[in-house]
Amino acid sequence: MTSGLATASAEPEQPLPRPARRLLRFADGWLLLGCLAVAAGSLAVPALLGFDPWVWLIWGRELLRGGLATDGTVAWKPLPVLVTAVLAPFGAAAPALWTVLARAFGLFGLVLVFRLAARFAGAGPGAGPAGRVAGLVAGAVAAAAFLITPDAEARWLRHLLQANIEPVTVALGLWAVLRHLDGHRGSALLLGCAAALTRPEAWPLLLLYAAWLGWRSPRRWWLVLPALAVVPLLWFGGDLLLSGNPLGGAAVARVLPGTATQRLLLALDAVAAAVILPVWLAAAVGVVWAAHRRRLGPVLLAGAALVWMAEVVVMSGVFGYAALGRFLAPVAAVACVLAGTAVGWTAALPWPGPARTGAVALLLAAAVPAALPRVAWLPAQQAAAGQRAAYDVDLDRALVTLGRDRLLACGLPFGLDTAWPAAEFRAALAWRLDVPLAGSAHMVVNGTGVWFAQRGSPGELNLAAQPPAAVRPVLRNERWVVYAQQCPALTAPR
Repeated sequence: MTSGLATASAEPEQPLPRPARRLLRFADGWLLLGCLAVAAGSLAVPALLGFDPWVWLIWGRELLRGGLATDGTVAWKPLPVLVTAVLAPFGAAAPALWTVLARAFGLFGLVLVFRLAARFAGAGPGAGPAGRVAGLVAGAVAAAAFLITPDAEARWLRHLLQANIEPVTVALGLWAVLRHLDGHRGSALLLGCAAALTRPEAWPLLLLYAAWLGWRSPRRWWLVLPALAVVPLLWFGGDLLLSGNPLGGAAVARVLPGTATQRLLLALDAVAAAVILPVWLAAAVGVVWAAHRRRLGPVLLAGAALVWMAEVVVMSGVFGYAALGRFLAPVAAVACVLAGTAVGWTAALPWPGPARTGAVALLLAAAVPAALPRVAWLPAQQAAAGQRAAYDVDLDRALVTLGRDRLLACGLPFGLDTAWPAAEFRAALAWRLDVPLAGSAHMVVNGTGVWFAQRGSPGELNLAAQPPAAVRPVLRNERWVVYAQQCPALTAPR
């Protein structure tokens, strides 16, 4: 039994020969280009950017113009703002360009989940038929499991469609791991640095890797030191420019009420829901199995996931930061990789073919009851994205009909309904009307301004009940009603 577990792959993985590394670098480029093509085609799928991406687009535009402003509701993230600043000259096309880039890297992350699990299971360069089969099984299991993360409602698809940053974080982190395994330590460090510019949980891992790289290759100090310096510089420097306080984003992100115990329980619940129970169990088996086979890569990757997990829990329980499922997406990705690796190794056990096939089938069948409820959420996530996209189309039509100049004549901020999904359009409204984020709020000031109300919502019914001399509708379409409050300058279009 022991000899069956400790097979020929028991030796620690070594950096690949240079020709193999060049081939894999070429393959990475083609895979990423393929993901970009698929992401471009995905623009035909009805979906709306998430709230945070709209804010990054606003800040990117403002950064290009030489100024930044915040309303104190959204925390700063350096990498997406730097990218949206580059996209800002494209004007109205910038949101679509960000969507393509974010979705492409999210899809690339799914590909990397497959590749890393396959690599750990034995499907690296030079692998024999058994290793390739094990790798194929491992990669397929890992990718399928990752599709139904990082919470009970399987929101990975939603985060991908909305172009949120967490799928990008997963891609950058896993790509860094693969580049390290391929012997490209410098590019692994740079990818880790990029990941650290998307989520603060990556900071300790980047520091540990940079310290190891500096110890192993002292001549790389010219790369290690700038990589370590740029992360705090862009995080705290950006916050300083945005709000005048280098810790402003940290204050904004502290949103969880309740006692430390209550917050801790919420965080632990989010961790437990990051993947289904069979994946947690298979991942644990994978780590033990990897240690038995003296495979350092999976063990270290599991350690990195534990560090990330502990950060989310401690930051939530002690400091009151949110412990959303998407913050645990890198942990979910690693768990799926380890689970897929364990199933892949099962497929390569020195047993008769039918026995191996039966063992893998039994493992997959055992996961089906836990996976089905999450699979059922996938159409719901797409339907919700389509619904929000329909509201976005109608809002854009209303803005085009009324015109920016006429709307601005009533002053800022614009009032936006608090009903769902209208409430999520605050940043999108500010972007489209080219005003600061604070120019779009859930109220008007001094009794004068413009309201964007969702049809049939309590807020819209309240506005409709006001005296016509004070509040009057100026435009209606299928999903929105625009009201002018104490603003004679805004009249209904002819």
